[in-house]
Amino acid sequence: MVSETSLLAPNRLRAWQSAALARWHAEGRRGIAEVATGGGKTRFALACAVSIEADQPTVQVVVPTTALADQWFVSISEDVGIDPTEIAMLNSHTEPEDLRRFNIAVINTARNLNPGLWDGRRRFLIVDECHRAASPENSRSLAGDTWATLGLSATPERQYDDGLTEVLIPSLGPLIYSYGLREATEDGVLNEFALTNVRVPLSDTESDEYERLTARIAQASGRGDDERVLSLLRTRARVSSNALVRVPTAVVLIERHRGARTLVFHESIEGAEGIQSLLRSRGHSATIYHSKLGPHLRHENLRLFRRGVFDTLVTCRALDEGVNIPEVQVAVIAAATASDRQRIQRLGRVLRPSPGKDVAQVYTIYATDVEEERLLRESGSLEGLAGVTWMSAGV
Repeated sequence: MVSETSLLAPNRLRAWQSAALARWHAEGRRGIAEVATGGGKTRFALACAVSIEADQPTVQVVVPTTALADQWFVSISEDVGIDPTEIAMLNSHTEPEDLRRFNIAVINTARNLNPGLWDGRRRFLIVDECHRAASPENSRSLAGDTWATLGLSATPERQYDDGLTEVLIPSLGPLIYSYGLREATEDGVLNEFALTNVRVPLSDTESDEYERLTARIAQASGRGDDERVLSLLRTRARVSSNALVRVPTAVVLIERHRGARTLVFHESIEGAEGIQSLLRSRGHSATIYHSKLGPHLRHENLRLFRRGVFDTLVTCRALDEGVNIPEVQVAVIAAATASDRQRIQRLGRVLRPSPGKDVAQVYTIYATDVEEERLLRESGSLEGLAGVTWMSAGV
């Protein structure tokens, strides 16, 4: 049992965590919690595990990335006080005798495990970032008998399919609790923040290509060719995301906060490398994190950024989910997709509280009316919660 001074003791849980825990038990130890990034969902899941420890469950945690697997290992060890020898990192060759009290698997591994691995055990299945488990391939990670289940995500609803209702709810249980960005900010769980949306122009060549694709999208839509429409929309989005002016504009914004811990997102590795190169040429202490770097270099760059050796970290999608970097004071989203999930995840990277961080600053660079419409809708949803400023490049 946890002590009264443990972070997981009932008297140490946040109000939403206590309410969600009660709801989870009321639903028969099954359900999905929708929790804002940084809101404390890992601690809530571990509180669920502690609350049923008398039943001696075998806990399996499924995560989307190795970085998140490492964070869960640390949380289980430090927050629950579990000896590291009682935590297993599963692989494709795991046998029943290899299982421990807590078992962590990246989803690519979990979907290939033998479902019979859990036979005869009270398996408590925790699926972090559970929206990722709703695809046809990843849904195999949900196979096998379960005694208790819990899904966690800031955005369990999927934009382009019915995975929540068709896959996640039948496997993990109903949506039992929602704790969003507004509630987390008002409770002081997340940092206060301000948004600045910066419009930049497309070049003449980029603008011509964008308009040409817009016309083709209209033609395909008129024919009812939905597949072609989606393909053209993706191509058009790349034209906007790769607009050349985004790189120098991002650097100008970063220079407003020279010395502040800053995280920069771009949609392409080439764009991210261009921002890092320009920052370094102007004397900034900047490093980079993306999927084409080797694991050691990625980990080392992230570690040095967290320690303050580098002020600025430039990345692509590799840090969208699961990495906890509370030291970040400023975020610059130089280019982004149309995904609501990606937007929420990226905001979450900068909204975690940290000593000395008063108001987190988030800059979003955009180049088209389509992007502006999305940002206007977001601005309306955040009314009364965050200040939103609009400007044009060069102002």
